[in-house]
Amino acid sequence: MNCSAPSTLETLATSLVSGARLELHLTPKPGLVDRADCGSHPDLSIEIMERSIGYVSGYLDETLVSLAAGQSFAHQKAIGVRAEQRLLADLGTNTHKGFIFLSGMLLIARWHAASADERAIRSALCALCDEFFRTADERSTNGRLARTKYQAGGIVVESVNGFPSVFDQGLPVFRRAMQQHGCFEAASFALLARLMQTVDDTTTLHRAGPDGLARVKRDGLALEQIVAEGGDHLAFLRELNRCYVQANITIGGVADMIGIAYGVLLASGEISSQLATALPAQPPTTKR
Repeated sequence: MNCSAPSTLETLATSLVSGARLELHLTPKPGLVDRADCGSHPDLSIEIMERSIGYVSGYLDETLVSLAAGQSFAHQKAIGVRAEQRLLADLGTNTHKGFIFLSGMLLIARWHAASADERAIRSALCALCDEFFRTADERSTNGRLARTKYQAGGIVVESVNGFPSVFDQGLPVFRRAMQQHGCFEAASFALLARLMQTVDDTTTLHRAGPDGLARVKRDGLALEQIVAEGGDHLAFLRELNRCYVQANITIGGVADMIGIAYGVLLASGEISSQLATALPAQPPTTKR
């Protein structure tokens, strides 16, 4: 029996879309598209990523309609598959494929949860994700190949455990940093730093193997220390981006989790859209 008012679900859906946009505009980020450059993705731009977020929005709207109509989880899975297919067909890229899955599962879990309590939502999320992967087809995606090759948990383990990188790691770090610094930008980079250490990122494994993922984790720890000590984290991140581009490293899974974390914070009212737009200005640079 779902106990979610439609307005609550609509707020979460809108917040998740805004979260994806906030993640995109957070600058600088190592190896990722942002307002400064395209990171390790010469085929992408901030304009393409903005268009991609439009597909996320349409997908979540369609999922809301399905939930309100009382349709089955299988029907909602099919909506997600179609959204991923449209994204690839229209833009020629999988950009927000991971975010479509993560945001959709969180929205569906909120519908099924007995209350707005985080534990109830995560319990529903664990059960739904377990069902999803037990009944999923065995398409050879880059993520699945990386999980198999490197015996990594990736998005599967992350999901069936209820997004621990977000709820157990990222959000507590963000909240502590907000208390310490009183600054959304500093807290956002503390969030990035912790997720670099905790996300089992198969996009990194696919590009750079275990050594690349180990480097990302080390760099995340260094970044967290710099932010905590009030150092020049922006200069560190710009240099990190240069190194990641040279090494062809990206952290797409981390980016997805930042977007989800922002979505949760926006939906709960812990951050406002006005506060969240106060990101550090970065001069435009030529796309690589």
